[in-house]
Amino acid sequence: MSRWNLPVRVRVAALLGAILLHATGAVAAETGTRIMQSLTEADNDRTVDLRVGESVRVSLPENATTGYRWAVDRLDQAVVEPAGSEQTYPGGAIGSAGHVTFDFRAKKAGSGEIALKYWRHFEGEGSIVKRFRFRLNAKP
Repeated sequence: MSRWNLPVRVRVAALLGAILLHATGAVAAETGTRIMQSLTEADNDRTVDLRVGESVRVSLPENATTGYRWAVDRLDQAVVEPAGSEQTYPGGAIGSAGHVTFDFRAKKAGSGEIALKYWRHFEGEGSIVKRFRFRLNAKP
């Protein structure tokens, strides 16, 4: 093959990739697939509408080296279920701040509240310094 065919092949591959990406997006739009909703501290006391089976992610700042951690305080288990959590500390240094994420999935139609608390679990309820809550409306 000659050298000029390589740039042509790269362009064709990029074009095919764009076509596939567009087609996949169109199918997702037609079937009603939605991107997971994300909440941050600014969304405290918000109401979230989901369909049963869909999830919402809550991402909150945390600095575990101070002893303070976010934890689930209340969860209406009839309507929503925990779907995982993950801590991320990108700085990697001792004392560096990061984020914690909690994922919640709507498991049954209805309404329920999810409440989180920022506390030192070893000091008990008196150590709560922040709260985060949101209401979940799950539809069939």
